[in-house]
Amino acid sequence: MSSALPSSVMRRLLHSPDILHNICEQAHEGGYDADCRATVAALNATCRAIHRVAVKVLWSRLFSLRPLVKCMPADLWTENVEDGSDLRSTISLTRPPDASEWGRFQSNAALVTSFKRFGLAPDIDEDTYRTLCLYHPGSHPLLPNLRELIWEEPDADVFEYGFQLLGPKLTTLHLGQPPSDSLLLPILRSLHVKCPRLAHLSVQCRSSIGPVDPVVSRSISQLDHLETVDMALPLFEDALIHIATLPGLSVAKVFIPRIPSIHDHLLSLDLPLFPSLSVLQLSAIGLEESFAHLMRLTASTQLTEVHLCTAHDPPAPMLREFLDILSNGPSRDILSAVSIFSPLPSSIPLMLSLSALPPLDRPECFLDASVLEPLFSCPELTELELNSFFIKLDDELIRLLATAFPRLQSLRLMPPYNAGRISEVTLEGLLPLFRHCPDLTHLAVPVNASAPPRALDDTMHPSELLTLEVADSPIGFPDEVAAFLSAHCTHPSFSILSAQVHEGDRDPEHMRLRELHSAMWDQVTRMVRLFVRVRSQERHGRAGKAPDR
Repeated sequence: MSSALPSSVMRRLLHSPDILHNICEQAHEGGYDADCRATVAALNATCRAIHRVAVKVLWSRLFSLRPLVKCMPADLWTENVEDGSDLRSTISLTRPPDASEWGRFQSNAALVTSFKRFGLAPDIDEDTYRTLCLYHPGSHPLLPNLRELIWEEPDADVFEYGFQLLGPKLTTLHLGQPPSDSLLLPILRSLHVKCPRLAHLSVQCRSSIGPVDPVVSRSISQLDHLETVDMALPLFEDALIHIATLPGLSVAKVFIPRIPSIHDHLLSLDLPLFPSLSVLQLSAIGLEESFAHLMRLTASTQLTEVHLCTAHDPPAPMLREFLDILSNGPSRDILSAVSIFSPLPSSIPLMLSLSALPPLDRPECFLDASVLEPLFSCPELTELELNSFFIKLDDELIRLLATAFPRLQSLRLMPPYNAGRISEVTLEGLLPLFRHCPDLTHLAVPVNASAPPRALDDTMHPSELLTLEVADSPIGFPDEVAAFLSAHCTHPSFSILSAQVHEGDRDPEHMRLRELHSAMWDQVTRMVRLFVRVRSQERHGRAGKAPDR
């Protein structure tokens, strides 16, 4: 009996706008792939019923303005194809368009709701942008119904034209990888006027610390519909307080500059902050007293992630106070992720290029178990990351963390970069994690594997660990290390990630050792997988063997 639908039913289904829209969206797959876009373009040309739906999907998401420019008369534009691919072509206008030549451009531009410009492939040049903006009829933006703009234009002369894409319907804006941080300022200063309904704002800087601009802060302080904010540029108190009091804000990632008046103002606050926050990231030059005060005023019962990033390592007592307030807040029972970074991740490449030596003479900054102890009262913690040269890594710290956080899924205890320091954590010291943290899948901690591991007992503790990052850890006996790890790291896809020769400082001896140890850790990975596979086959063989009568 045939299960095929009658042709009349099929025709009725294909005339349903919802079904046609789903078909086109599935074929489009976000528009990232040229073949997917070509498929929707072919559907668009089949019949009038499908065209009405397909044309909206086809033009809804753009990654270049070239398709719109090509909607103009052919004598208006010229294209230079570099490698036979449309993605590597450059396009420019041969003359300014007349008012009568904008029809198809405008009708299709009105269908664009998302424009994502990123990557190094050329789009349209500065002259073409200038011509489009100068001769575009009407006062509305180039893409009048744009709701999402991802702008990472690599050309400095073109980046500023992102201003022309802002519009009143825009709700999501990401500005990243600017050729110069100063190019961000004209766009950000106008957000409250151009995009009053902005809900999601993300801004990345090229430098470690972006420019401090009070006009940008004043503009941010007038955006009343923000739900997520990720600002690499430092903000003044007007924007910080506005963000902290927004009722619908769920994600706040802000940089607070080292200006005493700002911190004095924050310390004077006495009102509930961040009522609906789920993710908080505070970045600064150093850990200030105002940070602990902000945590004390945080009223959200939904806070699950807290990240602290400072250019200078925080004194241990101040960090402990911050963590103590966090672990006694209204979200202590649902807090799932905590990370502490020093220095700022964006400054590490510069430190490496200058061959900066890691600071080791500040005992007041040492991070040991006593500093982290307040977090032990947060039983739901699944992710913990510490990135500092001052972590006192030893077996006892690993044991305490494994006991305190049995739900851990990811644990990272790493220096900011590899500089040849030898950890006090041994391979045997990892056993508490295998015993007490059954959900642990990602572990990053330097170990000292110079000596062969001791077999403490014959009990195996199978772990779901997928990746073990060891940085530039020394290793001397790969066979014994592989045998030890294979008794616990039994996942068939288990792998060890070690530092490559250029991943760290430029000391010649350190680079030589990194190359040597990396090869040995790769050998361990191969042997662990082999041992695990052999053990699995032996177990299956014993299970399948019939007992003797």
